[in-house]
Amino acid sequence: MESHFRRSTVMTTEPLPTLDDLARMQAVDKRNMLRLINELPEQCETALGIARSFSIEPPAKRPNVVFITGIGDSGAAADMAAAALADEAEIAIESDHGGKLPRYVGEDSLVIVVDYTGKSGSELRNLKEAKSRGADVICVTSGGRLLEAATSEGIRTIKIPPGQPHRSAIGYLFVPLVVTVEKLGFATGSSEKLSHAIKLMKNVREQLRFENPTARNTAKQTAQALFGKLAVIYGAPGYRSVVAARWKSQINANSKGLAFTGAFPDVAGSDISGWELVKNRSGEFGIVLLKDATDKSEVADLMAASEDVLSNFGVIEVDMRGGTTMEKLLYGIYLGDFVSYYLALLYEVNPSVTENVTLVESKLAEEQAE
Repeated sequence: MESHFRRSTVMTTEPLPTLDDLARMQAVDKRNMLRLINELPEQCETALGIARSFSIEPPAKRPNVVFITGIGDSGAAADMAAAALADEAEIAIESDHGGKLPRYVGEDSLVIVVDYTGKSGSELRNLKEAKSRGADVICVTSGGRLLEAATSEGIRTIKIPPGQPHRSAIGYLFVPLVVTVEKLGFATGSSEKLSHAIKLMKNVREQLRFENPTARNTAKQTAQALFGKLAVIYGAPGYRSVVAARWKSQINANSKGLAFTGAFPDVAGSDISGWELVKNRSGEFGIVLLKDATDKSEVADLMAASEDVLSNFGVIEVDMRGGTTMEKLLYGIYLGDFVSYYLALLYEVNPSVTENVTLVESKLAEEQAE
Protein backbone atom coordinates (compact mmCIF):
# COMPACT_ATOMS: atom_id res chain seq x y z
CA MET A 1 0.00 0.00 0.00
CA GLU A 2 1.30 3.45 -0.90
CA SER A 3 2.69 5.44 2.03
CA HIS A 4 0.89 8.65 2.90
CA PHE A 5 3.51 9.76 5.40
CA ARG A 6 6.45 12.02 4.55
CA ARG A 7 8.92 13.80 6.77
CA SER A 8 11.64 16.31 6.02
CA THR A 9 15.22 15.46 6.84
CA VAL A 10 15.50 16.57 10.48
CA MET A 11 15.50 13.28 12.41
CA THR A 12 16.19 12.25 15.99
CA THR A 13 19.39 10.36 16.77
CA GLU A 14 17.92 8.80 19.91
CA PRO A 15 16.86 5.13 19.69
CA LEU A 16 13.09 4.75 19.86
CA PRO A 17 11.20 2.10 21.82
CA THR A 18 9.77 -0.60 19.59
CA LEU A 19 6.14 -0.51 18.55
CA ASP A 20 6.16 -4.12 17.34
CA ASP A 21 6.47 -5.90 20.71
CA LEU A 22 3.18 -7.67 21.53
CA ALA A 23 4.03 -8.30 25.19
CA ARG A 24 4.96 -4.65 25.70
CA MET A 25 1.72 -3.52 24.08
CA GLN A 26 -0.39 -5.78 26.28
CA ALA A 27 1.41 -4.57 29.42
CA VAL A 28 0.58 -0.94 28.61
CA ASP A 29 -2.89 -1.33 27.08
CA LYS A 30 -4.47 -3.11 30.03
CA ARG A 31 -8.06 -2.33 29.01
CA ASN A 32 -7.62 -3.09 25.31
CA MET A 33 -8.21 0.32 23.77
CA LEU A 34 -6.70 -1.14 20.59
CA ARG A 35 -9.77 -3.33 20.14
CA LEU A 36 -12.07 -0.30 20.27
CA ILE A 37 -9.95 1.56 17.71
CA ASN A 38 -9.79 -1.47 15.43
CA GLU A 39 -13.56 -1.86 15.57
CA LEU A 40 -14.46 1.71 14.59
CA PRO A 41 -15.49 0.72 11.03
CA GLU A 42 -17.84 -1.93 12.42
CA GLN A 43 -19.15 0.57 14.98
CA CYS A 44 -19.97 2.93 12.13
CA GLU A 45 -21.78 0.11 10.34
CA THR A 46 -23.84 -0.61 13.45
CA ALA A 47 -24.62 3.08 13.86
CA LEU A 48 -25.66 3.26 10.22
CA GLY A 49 -28.14 0.45 10.80
CA ILE A 50 -29.51 2.12 13.94
CA ALA A 51 -29.91 5.46 12.16
CA ARG A 52 -31.57 3.91 9.12
CA SER A 53 -34.13 2.14 11.32
CA PHE A 54 -35.00 5.38 13.12
CA SER A 55 -38.47 6.38 11.94
CA ILE A 56 -38.62 10.02 10.92
CA GLU A 57 -40.32 11.95 8.16
CA PRO A 58 -39.33 15.26 6.51
CA PRO A 59 -41.06 18.17 8.28
CA ALA A 60 -43.97 19.97 6.70
CA LYS A 61 -42.05 23.21 7.11
CA ARG A 62 -38.35 23.23 6.29
CA PRO A 63 -36.22 24.82 9.05
CA ASN A 64 -33.77 27.61 8.35
CA VAL A 65 -30.94 25.88 10.20
CA VAL A 66 -29.95 22.52 11.66
CA PHE A 67 -28.19 23.30 14.94
CA ILE A 68 -26.25 20.38 16.45
CA THR A 69 -25.10 20.80 20.03
CA GLY A 70 -22.84 18.53 22.07
CA ILE A 71 -19.97 18.75 24.53
CA GLY A 72 -16.56 17.06 24.38
CA ASP A 73 -16.51 14.12 21.99
CA SER A 74 -20.22 14.65 21.27
CA GLY A 75 -19.33 18.17 20.16
CA ALA A 76 -16.56 16.71 18.01
CA ALA A 77 -19.17 14.48 16.34
CA ALA A 78 -21.28 17.58 15.70
CA ASP A 79 -18.30 19.27 14.05
CA MET A 80 -17.68 16.17 11.96
CA ALA A 81 -21.27 16.12 10.77
CA ALA A 82 -21.21 19.80 9.82
CA ALA A 83 -17.97 19.30 7.87
CA ALA A 84 -19.14 16.10 6.16
CA LEU A 85 -22.40 17.70 5.05
CA ALA A 86 -21.01 21.10 4.05
CA ASP A 87 -20.79 20.25 0.34
CA GLU A 88 -24.22 18.66 0.01
CA ALA A 89 -26.58 20.08 2.64
CA GLU A 90 -29.36 22.25 1.26
CA ILE A 91 -29.68 24.28 4.46
CA ALA A 92 -27.19 25.59 7.02
CA ILE A 93 -25.69 22.97 9.35
CA GLU A 94 -24.11 24.47 12.46
CA SER A 95 -22.31 22.80 15.36
CA ASP A 96 -21.72 23.95 18.91
CA HIS A 97 -19.86 22.62 21.94
CA GLY A 98 -22.44 22.86 24.68
CA GLY A 99 -22.78 26.62 24.95
CA LYS A 100 -26.06 28.43 25.36
CA LEU A 101 -28.34 28.27 22.35
CA PRO A 102 -27.95 31.34 20.12
CA ARG A 103 -30.83 33.78 20.14
CA TYR A 104 -31.76 32.95 16.54
CA VAL A 105 -32.57 29.32 17.40
CA GLY A 106 -36.34 29.05 17.63
CA GLU A 107 -39.45 27.92 15.78
CA ASP A 108 -37.68 27.88 12.42
CA SER A 109 -34.83 25.67 13.69
CA LEU A 110 -34.09 21.98 14.04
CA VAL A 111 -31.95 21.32 17.11
CA ILE A 112 -30.15 17.99 17.47
CA VAL A 113 -28.85 17.41 20.99
CA VAL A 114 -26.13 14.76 21.16
CA ASP A 115 -24.57 13.45 24.36
CA TYR A 116 -23.14 9.95 24.69
CA THR A 117 -23.92 9.18 28.33
CA GLY A 118 -26.79 11.64 28.71
CA LYS A 119 -25.22 13.07 31.86
CA SER A 120 -24.25 16.52 30.55
CA GLY A 121 -26.03 19.31 32.38
CA SER A 122 -25.44 21.75 29.53
CA GLU A 123 -27.07 19.48 26.96
CA LEU A 124 -30.02 18.79 29.26
CA ARG A 125 -30.44 22.55 29.53
CA ASN A 126 -30.21 22.98 25.75
CA LEU A 127 -32.77 20.24 25.18
CA LYS A 128 -35.29 21.96 27.43
CA GLU A 129 -34.47 25.43 26.10
CA ALA A 130 -34.88 24.35 22.47
CA LYS A 131 -38.20 22.73 23.31
CA SER A 132 -39.44 25.86 25.11
CA ARG A 133 -38.54 28.03 22.10
CA GLY A 134 -40.67 25.89 19.81
CA ALA A 135 -37.79 24.37 17.87
CA ASP A 136 -38.05 20.90 16.37
CA VAL A 137 -35.80 18.74 18.59
CA ILE A 138 -34.09 15.37 18.10
CA CYS A 139 -31.89 13.67 20.67
CA VAL A 140 -28.96 11.24 20.24
CA THR A 141 -27.85 9.51 23.44
CA SER A 142 -27.31 6.18 25.19
CA GLY A 143 -29.23 7.04 28.35
CA GLY A 144 -28.97 9.16 31.49
CA ARG A 145 -30.99 12.22 32.42
CA LEU A 146 -31.05 13.34 28.80
CA LEU A 147 -32.89 10.22 27.67
CA GLU A 148 -35.30 10.53 30.60
CA ALA A 149 -36.06 14.16 29.75
CA ALA A 150 -36.44 13.46 26.02
CA THR A 151 -38.82 10.59 26.74
CA SER A 152 -40.95 12.62 29.14
CA GLU A 153 -41.11 15.53 26.66
CA GLY A 154 -42.00 13.28 23.73
CA ILE A 155 -38.81 14.21 21.89
CA ARG A 156 -37.71 11.81 19.15
CA THR A 157 -34.56 10.03 20.27
CA ILE A 158 -31.98 7.84 18.58
CA LYS A 159 -30.70 5.50 21.30
CA ILE A 160 -27.13 4.33 20.80
CA PRO A 161 -25.22 1.54 22.61
CA PRO A 162 -23.66 2.56 25.95
CA GLY A 163 -20.63 1.26 27.81
CA GLN A 164 -17.39 2.58 26.39
CA PRO A 165 -15.19 5.67 26.63
CA HIS A 166 -16.81 8.67 24.93
CA ARG A 167 -13.90 9.18 22.55
CA SER A 168 -14.09 5.62 21.23
CA ALA A 169 -17.84 5.95 20.58
CA ILE A 170 -17.34 8.57 17.87
CA GLY A 171 -19.02 6.39 15.24
CA TYR A 172 -22.17 6.02 17.33
CA LEU A 173 -22.24 9.79 17.83
CA PHE A 174 -21.39 10.93 14.30
CA VAL A 175 -23.19 8.56 11.94
CA PRO A 176 -26.78 9.14 13.23
CA LEU A 177 -26.34 12.89 12.77
CA VAL A 178 -25.46 12.57 9.10
CA VAL A 179 -28.13 9.98 8.33
CA THR A 180 -30.83 11.95 10.15
CA VAL A 181 -30.12 15.08 8.13
CA GLU A 182 -30.37 12.98 4.97
CA LYS A 183 -33.63 11.28 6.02
CA LEU A 184 -35.17 14.66 6.74
CA GLY A 185 -34.50 15.62 3.13
CA PHE A 186 -31.83 18.25 3.80
CA ALA A 187 -28.99 16.35 2.07
CA THR A 188 -28.64 13.54 -0.47
CA GLY A 189 -26.29 10.59 -0.83
CA SER A 190 -24.88 10.75 2.71
CA SER A 191 -25.58 7.12 3.61
CA GLU A 192 -23.97 5.87 0.42
CA LYS A 193 -20.91 8.02 1.03
CA LEU A 194 -20.72 6.71 4.58
CA SER A 195 -20.76 3.13 3.30
CA HIS A 196 -17.87 3.88 0.95
CA ALA A 197 -15.97 5.62 3.75
CA ILE A 198 -16.42 2.62 6.04
CA LYS A 199 -15.05 0.36 3.32
CA LEU A 200 -12.00 2.63 3.01
CA MET A 201 -11.46 2.48 6.79
CA LYS A 202 -11.50 -1.31 6.68
CA ASN A 203 -8.96 -1.30 3.88
CA VAL A 204 -6.53 1.08 5.60
CA ARG A 205 -6.90 -0.81 8.89
CA GLU A 206 -4.75 -3.55 7.37
CA GLN A 207 -1.93 -1.03 7.02
CA LEU A 208 -2.45 0.72 10.38
CA ARG A 209 -3.10 -2.31 12.63
CA PHE A 210 -0.65 -3.30 15.34
CA GLU A 211 0.36 -6.52 13.57
CA ASN A 212 1.76 -4.51 10.64
CA PRO A 213 5.40 -3.64 11.47
CA THR A 214 6.61 -0.09 11.82
CA ALA A 215 8.50 -0.16 8.53
CA ARG A 216 5.18 -0.48 6.68
CA ASN A 217 2.88 1.32 9.14
CA THR A 218 2.09 5.02 8.59
CA ALA A 219 0.54 5.46 12.04
CA LYS A 220 3.52 3.96 13.86
CA GLN A 221 5.96 6.07 11.84
CA THR A 222 4.00 9.22 12.60
CA ALA A 223 3.89 8.38 16.32
CA GLN A 224 7.65 7.87 16.38
CA ALA A 225 8.16 11.23 14.68
CA LEU A 226 6.01 12.92 17.37
CA PHE A 227 7.44 11.03 20.35
CA GLY A 228 8.86 13.31 23.03
CA LYS A 229 7.65 16.44 21.26
CA LEU A 230 4.86 18.97 21.54
CA ALA A 231 2.56 18.17 18.63
CA VAL A 232 1.23 20.99 16.48
CA ILE A 233 -1.33 19.86 13.91
CA TYR A 234 -2.15 22.21 11.07
CA GLY A 235 -5.19 21.78 8.87
CA ALA A 236 -7.32 24.04 6.69
CA PRO A 237 -10.90 25.33 6.74
CA GLY A 238 -13.44 22.54 6.51
CA TYR A 239 -12.93 18.89 7.32
CA ARG A 240 -9.16 19.16 7.90
CA SER A 241 -9.70 21.50 10.85
CA VAL A 242 -12.04 18.90 12.33
CA VAL A 243 -9.46 16.15 11.77
CA ALA A 244 -6.77 18.30 13.41
CA ALA A 245 -8.99 18.86 16.45
CA ARG A 246 -9.59 15.10 16.76
CA TRP A 247 -5.84 14.41 16.55
CA LYS A 248 -5.27 16.93 19.33
CA SER A 249 -7.94 15.54 21.65
CA GLN A 250 -6.84 11.94 21.06
CA ILE A 251 -3.18 12.76 21.71
CA ASN A 252 -4.31 14.53 24.90
CA ALA A 253 -6.53 11.68 26.10
CA ASN A 254 -4.81 8.54 24.86
CA SER A 255 -1.11 9.42 25.09
CA LYS A 256 -1.40 12.17 27.76
CA GLY A 257 0.61 14.49 25.52
CA LEU A 258 0.14 18.17 24.83
CA ALA A 259 -0.97 19.13 21.34
CA PHE A 260 -2.19 22.26 19.61
CA THR A 261 -3.91 23.00 16.31
CA GLY A 262 -4.14 25.74 13.73
CA ALA A 263 -5.57 26.23 10.27
CA PHE A 264 -4.26 27.75 7.07
CA PRO A 265 -4.42 30.42 5.75
CA ASP A 266 -4.28 32.01 9.21
CA VAL A 267 -1.17 30.03 10.15
CA ALA A 268 0.77 31.71 7.36
CA GLY A 269 -0.06 35.13 8.79
CA SER A 270 0.34 34.44 12.50
CA ASP A 271 1.88 31.17 13.71
CA ILE A 272 4.66 31.35 11.16
CA SER A 273 6.13 34.37 12.98
CA GLY A 274 5.95 32.64 16.34
CA TRP A 275 8.20 29.81 15.18
CA GLU A 276 11.06 32.27 14.71
CA LEU A 277 11.76 32.45 18.44
CA VAL A 278 12.11 28.67 18.83
CA LYS A 279 13.97 27.91 15.60
CA ASN A 280 16.94 26.60 17.59
CA ARG A 281 14.70 24.21 19.57
CA SER A 282 13.35 22.25 16.62
CA GLY A 283 13.71 18.93 18.44
CA GLU A 284 11.01 19.93 20.93
CA PHE A 285 8.19 20.23 18.38
CA GLY A 286 6.44 17.94 15.95
CA ILE A 287 4.61 19.84 13.20
CA VAL A 288 2.01 17.88 11.25
CA LEU A 289 0.53 19.21 8.00
CA LEU A 290 -2.77 17.59 7.01
CA LYS A 291 -2.72 17.76 3.23
CA ASP A 292 -5.32 17.20 0.52
CA ALA A 293 -3.93 16.42 -2.93
CA THR A 294 -7.08 17.77 -4.59
CA ASP A 295 -6.71 21.19 -2.95
CA LYS A 296 -5.49 23.57 -5.68
CA SER A 297 -6.41 26.75 -3.82
CA GLU A 298 -4.25 29.47 -2.36
CA VAL A 299 -4.42 27.57 0.94
CA ALA A 300 -2.38 24.75 -0.60
CA ASP A 301 0.18 27.23 -1.92
CA LEU A 302 0.47 28.89 1.49
CA MET A 303 0.90 25.50 3.15
CA ALA A 304 3.71 24.57 0.76
CA ALA A 305 5.47 27.91 1.21
CA SER A 306 5.16 27.68 4.99
CA GLU A 307 6.55 24.16 4.96
CA ASP A 308 9.70 25.47 3.31
CA VAL A 309 10.08 28.10 6.04
CA LEU A 310 9.56 25.46 8.76
CA SER A 311 11.73 22.77 7.18
CA ASN A 312 14.29 22.79 10.01
CA PHE A 313 11.56 21.47 12.34
CA GLY A 314 11.24 18.22 10.43
CA VAL A 315 7.67 18.78 9.22
CA ILE A 316 5.46 15.69 8.95
CA GLU A 317 3.18 15.62 5.91
CA VAL A 318 0.06 13.45 6.12
CA ASP A 319 -2.15 13.06 3.05
CA MET A 320 -5.89 12.67 3.53
CA ARG A 321 -6.97 9.65 1.47
CA GLY A 322 -10.30 9.23 -0.26
CA GLY A 323 -12.40 10.53 -3.10
CA THR A 324 -15.08 12.36 -1.09
CA THR A 325 -15.06 14.66 1.91
CA MET A 326 -16.71 11.87 3.93
CA GLU A 327 -13.92 9.43 3.07
CA LYS A 328 -11.15 11.92 3.76
CA LEU A 329 -12.72 12.96 7.05
CA LEU A 330 -13.10 9.43 8.38
CA TYR A 331 -9.68 8.38 7.08
CA GLY A 332 -8.08 11.32 8.90
CA ILE A 333 -9.98 10.56 12.11
CA TYR A 334 -9.08 6.87 11.97
CA LEU A 335 -5.40 7.50 11.25
CA GLY A 336 -5.18 9.99 14.13
CA ASP A 337 -6.74 7.49 16.54
CA PHE A 338 -4.03 4.95 15.70
CA VAL A 339 -1.28 7.58 15.95
CA SER A 340 -2.44 8.60 19.44
CA TYR A 341 -2.58 4.95 20.48
CA TYR A 342 0.97 4.23 19.34
CA LEU A 343 2.15 7.38 21.10
CA ALA A 344 0.60 6.01 24.29
CA LEU A 345 2.66 2.83 23.84
CA LEU A 346 5.82 4.88 23.35
CA TYR A 347 5.11 6.88 26.50
CA GLU A 348 4.06 3.68 28.32
CA VAL A 349 0.77 5.16 29.52
CA ASN A 350 -2.56 3.35 29.58
CA PRO A 351 -4.60 4.91 26.74
CA SER A 352 -7.92 4.11 28.46
CA VAL A 353 -7.24 6.02 31.67
CA THR A 354 -7.69 9.81 31.96
CA GLU A 355 -6.88 10.52 35.59
CA ASN A 356 -6.83 14.32 35.30
CA VAL A 357 -10.28 14.36 33.70
CA THR A 358 -11.61 12.22 36.54
CA LEU A 359 -9.96 14.56 39.06
CA VAL A 360 -11.56 17.64 37.47
CA GLU A 361 -14.97 15.96 37.44
CA SER A 362 -14.70 15.02 41.13
CA LYS A 363 -13.59 18.55 42.07
CA LEU A 364 -16.52 19.99 40.13
CA ALA A 365 -18.94 17.63 41.87
CA GLU A 366 -17.58 18.72 45.25
CA GLU A 367 -18.01 22.40 44.41
CA GLN A 368 -21.54 21.92 43.12
CA ALA A 369 -22.49 19.98 46.25
CA GLU A 370 -21.46 22.86 48.54
